[in-house]
Order: sequence, then C-alpha cells, then structure tokens
Amino acid sequence: MALSKTKTTILPYKPYGAEIKETRPYSPCRGACPAHTDVQGYVGLIAQGRYNEAFEVITAPNPVASVCSLICHHPCEQACRRCAVDEPLAVRHLKRFAIEKSLDYRRNKRKLVKQTRGKSIGIIGSGPSGLAAANDLANFGYSVTIYERHPVLGGMLASAIPPYRLPREMLKEDIDDVISKGIEVKTNCEIGKDVKLDELTKKHDAVLIAIGLSLSRSIPIPGVDGPNVLLAIPFLEDVAFDRKPKLGKNVLVIGGGNVAMDVARTARRLGVKDVSMACLESAEEMPAWKWEVDEALEESITINHRWGPKAVKREGDVVKGLEVKKVKSVFDADGRFSPAYDEGETRILEADTIIITIGQMSNVSFLKDSAVKVDERGRVEWNPETQMSSAKGVFLSGEVVTGPGSAIAAVANGHRSALAMHLYCQGEAIEGKLPVQEKETIEQMPADLAEKIAQEPRQKIKHLAPEVRCDTMVHFEIGYDEQEALKEAGRCRGCGGGAVVDPNKCMACLTCQRICPYGAPVVKAWSEIRPEYCQACGLCAPECPGEAISMVSYDVREIRNTIPTVIGKVDQKRKEPMIVAFMCTHHVGVLGFDVPKNVKAVPVHCASRVDILDMLKAFESGAD
Repeated sequence: MALSKTKTTILPYKPYGAEIKETRPYSPCRGACPAHTDVQGYVGLIAQGRYNEAFEVITAPNPVASVCSLICHHPCEQACRRCAVDEPLAVRHLKRFAIEKSLDYRRNKRKLVKQTRGKSIGIIGSGPSGLAAANDLANFGYSVTIYERHPVLGGMLASAIPPYRLPREMLKEDIDDVISKGIEVKTNCEIGKDVKLDELTKKHDAVLIAIGLSLSRSIPIPGVDGPNVLLAIPFLEDVAFDRKPKLGKNVLVIGGGNVAMDVARTARRLGVKDVSMACLESAEEMPAWKWEVDEALEESITINHRWGPKAVKREGDVVKGLEVKKVKSVFDADGRFSPAYDEGETRILEADTIIITIGQMSNVSFLKDSAVKVDERGRVEWNPETQMSSAKGVFLSGEVVTGPGSAIAAVANGHRSALAMHLYCQGEAIEGKLPVQEKETIEQMPADLAEKIAQEPRQKIKHLAPEVRCDTMVHFEIGYDEQEALKEAGRCRGCGGGAVVDPNKCMACLTCQRICPYGAPVVKAWSEIRPEYCQACGLCAPECPGEAISMVSYDVREIRNTIPTVIGKVDQKRKEPMIVAFMCTHHVGVLGFDVPKNVKAVPVHCASRVDILDMLKAFESGAD
C-alpha cells in the first residue's frame, strides 16, 4: 500500500493554557522569571514541535527574548523542580532553539500598529526597559518616539555586551519586532545636548527616562589618573563600535562581577595573551555567575582572589602594575558590603594596562535645573507605586532607579512603567493598579515524589574550544539541534499544569486516588489534587466518571471536539475502511508520520488521555 504523509490537525494552543491557569499558583520557574514568562507552556510546545506557537508564548511578556535566550542568568532554571531529581531543565537553551526555528515566522508577522489614542510618548533610552515600555505603549495605540544617544538602538545591550555573548544580528531581530509597530527612532540624540528634557515634556504627553547605568565608577587611589588605566564601559563601547581600544600585552582587570568577566574575556579576544583579574571576594563570594567564572578560567584568565587595589604603580606615565592589599573580609556581620583589609600584607600584580570594573551609575546630568529632583548622591527621586518622578508626567524605569540588575528584570519594570503611563494618559489613578511582582508558586518537589521520577541527564550545550573562541568575537555557545532540543524539552514535568477538581461534580469515588501514580489526590468530602505532587500526566481526567477533573494546561474535551475536524466530510463510497488513529503530539507533531491515506491522525497530548467517549465520538463522526 502506498503511503503518503497525513495532514494532521494540531490541537490549538490557548495562550497560558486554560482560563483557570492564571488563578492557580505559578510553577516555580515562571514565578522566578521577573517577567513571569510561561516557561512550562512554551517548553511543552517545543516538545511537540510547535515552534511558532512556542515563540508566541516566549515573546508575549518579553520583547527582547532573543537577547534573553543568549545572556539571561535564567533564574527559572535555578527554581526548576527537577533539581530535586537530577538537574534543572535547560530553559535558556530551549528558548534560543525555539526562537531560531521560528525566524521566518517572526519576520513575516511584523506589522504596523494603528495609533488610536491621539497622544504621544517620548522614551529616553532603548535598553531592555525602554524597549519593553515602547512595545507595550505602541500596542496600547500611542505614538511613541525613542531617543537614543548611540548610533544604534539597544542601549547597553548594543554598546556594552560583547558580541561573543550577544551577536548583534539577534539583538536586531528583537529591535525590529518592536520598531516595526510604527515607533519613531531618533539615534545619535543625547538628551541635554541635542535636545533638552523640557522640550520633550512639551512635545509629548508623557516621558519615560530609561537610561540605565552608563557611567563606570573609578577608584580614588594613587596613580589611577593617567594613560593605560581604563574604565569598563568606555572600553566595552570602544569594542562595540569598532574603535579599537589600545591595550598592552598584560591586562589586569579590577573587579569580580559579570562586567569584569566581560571585560577580561573581551581583552582575551582582542589578542591579549596575559589577562588577569584582582577581586576582593573569594571564589565562593564572587558576584559573577559561576559558569562565567568557569569559562574565563578555561580561557586561561588568572583570578587573584581576596586582594584589594591600593595604588597604580607607574614609572613616569608607564603603568607597571597594581599594588594590592590583602582582604580580611568583604562583608560585615550583617552581610553588608564593608571590606576590611590587612594593610601590612601587600604585593604587586604586574600589568601594563589596567581596566577598572567596580560598578556603574547613571548619567543624570541632563536633569540639572529640571523639575525632576535628584538627591546629593545622584539618585533620581521617584515613587515606585506609580513609577513617576517628582515631575508630573515624567516616569522612570529600569536600572536608573532599581540599580544593577538583569535584562529580564529591566523588561519587567518597563512593563510597569508602560502601564503607569497608559493610566496617566487616560486620566486614571495609578496607585494600586500596577501588577504585584511576587507571585504565589507551587512548593518545591517533595522528596517522596522525587524518588518516583526517573532520572534523565540534561542535554549539555556545546561550546567552541577555548583555543578557538579566544581568537574571535563569534558567539561561543553552539545551540541545540532538533533532536537534542526535543529530548531536553521532554524532561519538563509540566509543574502547575495539572489537574483541578470541581467539588460540585466530585462524588468522592476514589477513582483518581486509585489511578494516580504520584499520590496527588487526597479524598475527603471531595477530592483535592495537591499541586506540588501533580505531574500533569492527565491519567485521572478521562477516568473520572463525573467529569469533575479539569486540566490547567489543556481542555480535557479538546480531543472530542477535534475529531470531526480531522475526519472532515466522510466519503460514503470509500473502498477502504476509514480508520482514526490517536497519536501523541510529542511524536506526530514533530516527526510527521507517514500513514495510509485512509487513516485520520488525531493528535493528543498523551495516548493515556483518550477515553471511551473519545472513541465513540470517532465512530459517531464516521470512523469504521
């Protein structure tokens, strides 16, 4: 019998699952994400090969999803309940895979959004917070203009994140998604120099300041002023805009955070063979992420722990090294940053170039003589309940007010600012209407449940070899292929997407308790499904005689409702029997099974979820 590929009807994905999902505790991964991205939702779609739909879920709360798929510190993974079993799900790598697979789809869906509000918004800064706010406000129907001091959009993403971590073509995809909605862009426009803040407040109905932390802090030590002592942000900007910073043969980086790692690893890629670091912290105390530290060590970067800067040693103008003093402790008894030194124990770390990476601050000089108040320490006054500054109609967002943080945290704050500005422009009160950041989440996996879950090794990501990646600014992580991504996505336990009982229908018959392999149901007056135990397998729903059980992540009736669509009009003169095959979407959706023409494939989330009524519906619809 000749075989041909059956055209199957993929079950429609409802964003954020069933309606009850938003009223339930979040999965820990979603709760840990500052933007509350529906992690288990898009991972489940990836497992079914539904990459375009996964892209929609990924980008719904995050307009810089490509960026986050490459540089995010993935707090979702640290919260993953699989940690109790083996290793967390590789969420960031799966996100990257889905985004890369849906590239054509995302480009084709870009379109202009009509400006229906009749009001205009000015946004100063185009980093993740500014872009998130611009995206939301454009969707609300406002006319939006972005002002960016650099020649390209992206803020610090474009000017300070090295290309080996964030390829500029991926950043451009995110930016194009946003500005395609009709947002006006003014680059090479520095507020306070090219245009005054007062001019913007007169031109626009509301203004957002989202300028980030663009100035590097220095250290008041002898010898710091002079040639060959550089600051982190100007150095990274020179690299980003191909201004070729001049470095010696022996570069020393002061600092132990993630920016310090970026600087050291960038210097290594600029051809410097001898790169070292000096930081106050021990290896365990370093603020840089462990994986970045490990990768730096692989690249032959030396880290000198527990040494603080005392003086830059020079012969004339020539840098010879850094005198450092021993650190006794970094934090006080209350955990506050308060370094203590042994001034009697010093040493010289040789270097001909020193780069200081001890922190950043905002450049708020353009606010001088404006209605926006700034305190003596350079901090802008604002109300976090409204996101508004001391000046009416001028709002703030991102690191300029929250301090150093991640790109995804800046996105979340951008959403708050956009909503606040929308309410303001509509003449509505803001206080009490902005979303609460903290969400109730499901408890971590109980030990007795973890013992029942089979261990599955995490799919490791590949990297360019250190000797190869140190000679190039090319992105050094090699993403998943399809087989690896599907296997990794299959490790997700679907936390939070499980069963819910309607007490008005439950007869306390114990069927769910008897059939559940994980001990999730507890039956008293009626059945209650413990979300920390439920694995969203769906075995209970089709077996419930009273149809009292619903699933958070899908409609238990969708199989029955889909069958007539898949079967279509029945040929009454058919010569071969018309067969209905219930096929798991985790296979049919990905592999595209070839089946005989007389077979109608009905995709289901799991074959175990097919009940007798589904089978009867197939016969009712014309199956033989």
